[in-house]
Amino acid sequence: MSNIFAGKTTAKETIEEDFIGGGGVLDTDVYEATIKTAYIGKAASSEARNVTLLMDVNGREVRSQIWVSNRNGEVTYKDKKTKEDKNLPGFNQVNSLCLLVAGKNMGDMDVEELTVKLYDFDAKKELPQVVDCFSELHGETVMIALQRQTVDKTVKNDATGDYEPTGETRDQNEVVKFFAPGSMVTISEVAEYIKGLGGNFDEVVQEGDLLKGINTMNESHGAYATKWLDRNKGKTYDKSTGAKATGSKFGGSKDTTAKPKAKSTLFD
Repeated sequence: MSNIFAGKTTAKETIEEDFIGGGGVLDTDVYEATIKTAYIGKAASSEARNVTLLMDVNGREVRSQIWVSNRNGEVTYKDKKTKEDKNLPGFNQVNSLCLLVAGKNMGDMDVEELTVKLYDFDAKKELPQVVDCFSELHGETVMIALQRQTVDKTVKNDATGDYEPTGETRDQNEVVKFFAPGSMVTISEVAEYIKGLGGNFDEVVQEGDLLKGINTMNESHGAYATKWLDRNKGKTYDKSTGAKATGSKFGGSKDTTAKPKAKSTLFD
């Protein structure tokens, strides 16, 4: 099965940056998650693609849908200030997951067509569906920064087809960052670590040595997780707008592979 992201034109930067945000449903914290399913989805009315993760966290299923391309199927956008091409945040987020768990960029991941049980919103129950999966992630563990958020309840506007606020709210969980299991480091911190050793991140990935490098790291090499927890642990981030339907219009808001070679490497 071909990988739809293989050969996609990406921006020069491929490393997800680390931002400390403010603060269902699990409380905001860092958890160990086991990836049950990672599959590629598509918008009904455009070429926009997402990657949906079904993860087990302390015996509870956490679902995260991350949009990785725009309506034209592109994974980059033009920065209004710098006029440079940048990767979509969702693309970088899923790419970081693939790098931390499989040691590969998302475009180099194997894609397998599998039949999995997924919730069907029309049938209101789980039904077998055929989807394209990043099966290399299945059964693997990863650490996740999981945020509890208060968001608008929405209803479909029959006139526009859009889902819009009702004036009521609900709580949900959102994955805001992935960390390597064990060492609790981000992909950005991994890149800095490799640079500090005199290596080149892209070359390490191409040579299949990324996971070997990550395994030489520990929590002392990463500060982001501690900073994020200090600011966010136990807090709920309110993203709701307080808007309510008026006629046909509602308010809204927006929250801003190569095989390893038999040779000595940077991490020996």
